[in-house]
Amino acid sequence: MRIGYRRVAGKIGLTNQEEGVRGAWVEKRLALFKSFQKHGHKVVCFSFCTPQTEEKGMKGSEEYQPVDVLVLEFGGTNQQFYGDYWLKTIEIVKKHKGRIIFINDDPDLPFLWKLLPDEDWSRWTLAVNAANPLKAKEILKAPKAVKAVDYPMNSGMPFADFNEGKIPKAVYIGRAGGRKDYFKEFLKSDKLDIAGKEAEWIDFHCKVIPNPQQRLRRAFYAQYRACLAVFDDKHKDSGWRTGRAYHALYAGIPVIAPEGNAGLFWCAKVKQAQDIDVFVNQPKEVRKRIWEQQKDFVQKQSEIDLLAL
Repeated sequence: MRIGYRRVAGKIGLTNQEEGVRGAWVEKRLALFKSFQKHGHKVVCFSFCTPQTEEKGMKGSEEYQPVDVLVLEFGGTNQQFYGDYWLKTIEIVKKHKGRIIFINDDPDLPFLWKLLPDEDWSRWTLAVNAANPLKAKEILKAPKAVKAVDYPMNSGMPFADFNEGKIPKAVYIGRAGGRKDYFKEFLKSDKLDIAGKEAEWIDFHCKVIPNPQQRLRRAFYAQYRACLAVFDDKHKDSGWRTGRAYHALYAGIPVIAPEGNAGLFWCAKVKQAQDIDVFVNQPKEVRKRIWEQQKDFVQKQSEIDLLAL
């Protein structure tokens, strides 16, 4: 099939040299494109590409041309910043007459459904990276006629080798918002580093390391003995496969997480600060065995043809 592919807001990056620390979604996009190719589909890019991607000879266009399926990738929803992107997205949707798939890997970034008041939502599929797609559909406030499916978005990403971790700690990358109760406990451990924006952690009075750049994230994770994957209620209720857990696992370190998120049941469980201490102090051989078990499970998630859902 011919797939028209557009990021609803923002440019598309397809290299390991992309700028930025949040929202680039590069590894999973590359894995998705490889999956398209594996299943014999051709991709026509309806978004402009980043300068780094254009330097590699890959260019996009915002001009619609007939395709069998239109795939829309989630993106920023702030119309003050992304208004022009959304106008072009809506224009492309209206020109396309067939099936539409909206890929969403962030419960805080829904499609702006209200921009299409007269749309036939029965032609839409909402593909979410969540074990409970109906709950995810509810969280994203999708119209009733939209079909919601679970689409694991890690399949096809390359694994690094196991990394021992020169820093004898676990690391959490991101915000504390919606996760404060967890961190009131976990930050009692001196075996946990936080990477993010200092202003977002001011209430916790903890040291904050700057977020790594997208292109350096794997190497950053590889310094540590584990990644802590903590989730908010939206991720927990929908079984959302929290991105940081997969980024860290693919970087070669094991993942620890609290109970409650069905999409992360494969992670080693921690409940108290001392559980973090115990985990990172385990011998290398034990941590490697845990990582291998987690890797084997994730690899067994069968690669699915998105268009077959």
